[in-house]
Amino acid sequence: MIRKSALAVLFVLCCASTFAAPVAAATVGAEVFGAVNTHSMKDWNDEVAALNASGGNMDEFSNGFSGGLGVRVWPNSNWMLSGNWEPLFISREDKVSGGKLGLNANAFEASAGYFFPSASPARFGLGAGIGVYQLNGDITNPNSSNEVKLEGSTVGFHFNGLMEWTVKPGFAITGNAGYRIANIKDTKSDPAGLPSDFSTDYSGLSLRAGMAFYMPTK
Repeated sequence: MIRKSALAVLFVLCCASTFAAPVAAATVGAEVFGAVNTHSMKDWNDEVAALNASGGNMDEFSNGFSGGLGVRVWPNSNWMLSGNWEPLFISREDKVSGGKLGLNANAFEASAGYFFPSASPARFGLGAGIGVYQLNGDITNPNSSNEVKLEGSTVGFHFNGLMEWTVKPGFAITGNAGYRIANIKDTKSDPAGLPSDFSTDYSGLSLRAGMAFYMPTK
């Protein structure tokens, strides 16, 4: 886990060294956002299909939502560096037994984006980055006191189209549409019961909207 977190830190440091600029010249701000995401989840959907075939009634894992907080730094007028914490909320319930399967996770993301020059308040760009994904899931059943904990982590990648519309100085509306690759290929359960190569795959499309607030600059 330490090694994976170090990769994210290294990415941020490389970006910072590439776009080195005096601190006073950089624009620094924060972002709050929400997102709708699609996810692959093939192995889990196979389990859902088996449950439904035996009399259960649970929807497949195809989508979820998320929210998050981030820090944004503009070393100059075209480049932006960002770091985000994005909790992913993904759960399904068996309508027959009332049992729940939760695949919630935390994503810690570092990104760099280039915005094309624009004379209007709305700007568009392209971005990419890496993220550390940590599964914090569980399986519960109202008819049993036993709870199964699900754990695992991986390093993922994302590619995005970016938008920022400056409403007024210090405040902007943000948008983000892209694709993430994040597959935890060795999902673990406690008590044990999953195959060693069981996959929890968060890969898929992401549509995000948010608000950014910036500190005053000279």
